Order: sequence, then structure tokens, then C-alpha cells
Amino acid sequence: MLDAIIVGAGPVGCHVAAGLAGRGHQVLVIEEHDQIGLPARCTGLIGEQAFARFDLPGAATQRIVKSIRIYGPDGTWFHHRSERPLARVVSRPQLDAALAARAAAAGAGFLLGRKVLGAQIEPKAVALTLAGSEHPLRARSLVIATGARGNLTEQLGLGRLCGYLFGVQVETEVREVEEVEVYLGRELSPGSFAWVVPTIPGRARIGLSAYGHPRERLALFLRDRRLQLRLVGPVPPPTVAPIPLGTLPATVADRVLVVGEAAGQVKTTTGGGVYYGLLAAEIAAEVLGQALAAGNLGRASLARYEATWRQLLGREIEYGLRLRRLARRLDDATLAFFLNLANRDGIKYLVGRLASFDWHASLVAALLDGPLRRSAVAVSSLD
Repeated sequence: MLDAIIVGAGPVGCHVAAGLAGRGHQVLVIEEHDQIGLPARCTGLIGEQAFARFDLPGAATQRIVKSIRIYGPDGTWFHHRSERPLARVVSRPQLDAALAARAAAAGAGFLLGRKVLGAQIEPKAVALTLAGSEHPLRARSLVIATGARGNLTEQLGLGRLCGYLFGVQVETEVREVEEVEVYLGRELSPGSFAWVVPTIPGRARIGLSAYGHPRERLALFLRDRRLQLRLVGPVPPPTVAPIPLGTLPATVADRVLVVGEAAGQVKTTTGGGVYYGLLAAEIAAEVLGQALAAGNLGRASLARYEATWRQLLGREIEYGLRLRRLARRLDDATLAFFLNLANRDGIKYLVGRLASFDWHASLVAALLDGPLRRSAVAVSSLD
């Protein structure tokens, strides 16, 4: 019998697979799509810290990011530049394929183009029902790394993600886009933001995240005069994907762990999920590997996974949610006020001292408990 089945061959699932297989366990990764990394629904913006921590394949890099320009209403803006790389823009199909190859080299097997329809926990195994198969596939344990779209967690009594944004994006030809651009405004996306992320020369990913009507809001953004003159040729149809806001009620059951977006392990400020998912995947591989070796796969034995990842990521996720609750209440005049405030020396110093591409809680806490709280804007309640 297999030691572990991992559902989902994204970076998170592949990292768990490599960790378990490298410890000598028999692992199978099941992916519903025929090709790893496709369809690509990610902006591909990954912090430099993730590359250093996990030795991510540099060949997937399309651009190094050192600056971000934020545009607000009424001509307001804020520019942040670092002497060191902040992040990289990557080709997700290339990144995912390379991480899958790393897992395969460690000994993991892959089954592509097969959708998992259901799962059931048995006394000595987890049984999976696959589309097109008459008989269930069994393993001693299951790791759910399906992203936010799956329903296996609900089937297994772990609940479901209850809060979402929707990310919508196109990749198209552009001119004169050399740094990451972020756009704020209630007409574009109330409480969220739009982006232009350059990839290879002459191309960019243009999108936004929204609480509702994502396609319509993207169409409006693409007609913005700040973009129109820089678009080259026809724009392809957009891709849309849910982004969890908040975590799964439980990420551990007997013989089962949930990782990545399926667990809600995302940066709730920006919606990015790769780095936090990889951090949780590292914890999952360690905890599950030890449990498999000990032959103890009960919930109590696996509970250390949940406690550890929540201790690491919980504060970041919660502060991101607090910031989003505040942002949904702001009108354009208030957004413009805050961006003008951000350009003051004291705030710029604070951003420069505390800003991190992947860890936002300290900066958000400092702003919410300091300059923003002391501002004249009547938005002091965060709940």
C-alpha cells in the first residue's frame, strides 16, 4: 500500500511529495489536469525570500522586482524601491514542472489527468474515488493540496473555506511597463486592488482581485486611460480563480493533512499563496513523515502540523484580514489621504524599516496602531 497520496501537483503538493519521498516513503501525486502547471492562474510574483529558503529553480524567473509603484485616486501615488531584489516574476508552468521533477527525482510517482471525486477515511487507510476508475485507490495517508477549488475537506469533516476574493487576469503584449504597478480605487475594486506585473520584455500580466464581478471590473480596468496607450494588440480572455480569505476550521483529521490554499494559507494582504504554502508543506512533510515511520496516523499524532503552521502564519493572516476589513470601508477621498500620508517622511521611514515582501503583520500593526490611528480619518474600528 502507498504511504501517502497527495492530491494536487502545484508547488505545495510537489514540495510535500519531495519531502516524504526523500524520507523513504512511497508517495503518489494525483493531478486532475493533463499537464503540470496548466492552466496558469497565478500572477507569478514570488518573494526573493522563498527562492533562498527553498532553493527554487531560477530558470523559471522572468524578471527581478526591486520597485513597486502604487497609484491611488485623484492622481495620488506612492513609490517603494529597494536596493536588493524584493521578488521575482516567474513562469508558473516552468516553476511547477521543475518542482514536480524534483519530487519525481526523490522517488514520488505522478498520475496526471485524473480527478479525485471523493475520499473516505477507513480504519487502516484513506480510500479515494477517481473519475474513470471502478475501484478506489488506497493509501495510509492523504495530503490535500488542491487549491481553493476542491471539496474534499468538506467530505472529510474538516469544513470549508468561507471567505473568498476572486483573482482575474490576462497576460498580454504591452509597452513601457518596467516595474510592478498597483492601482487602488473603489471604481476599480472596492477594498482591493488591480495590478500590472511585467514578465518578459513587451509582456505583462494585468489583473485585479475583487469581492464580486471580477470579469466586469477587469474589463473596466483595461479601458483605463493609464493602460490603454500601453496595450499592444487584442487582449486574450481572462482566467479567474478564487483566493481564500481566512483559514479552514481544521487542517488535520485521522490520516489527513490539508496544505496550501486548500487550508487558507495565503497572504491575506495580497492573495499570494506560494511562499506560505511551501512553509506549511515543509512542516507537513516533517510531521507526516514521522507519523508514517511511527505507524501512528491519528489526529492527535498529526496535530503538531496544525499547531506549528498556525503559530508561524496565523498572525500574518489575521493582520491581513484586519487590513482588508478596514480597506473595504474606505472611500476614494480617504484612500487618497492615506497615500499622501504614506509619502511623508515618517511613514516612508516606517515602510523602509519594516517592509517585507512576504511578512506584513509588523508593518500593518505599526500603521494601524500608529499613523493611521492618529489620522483625522474616522475609521478607527477594525472590526
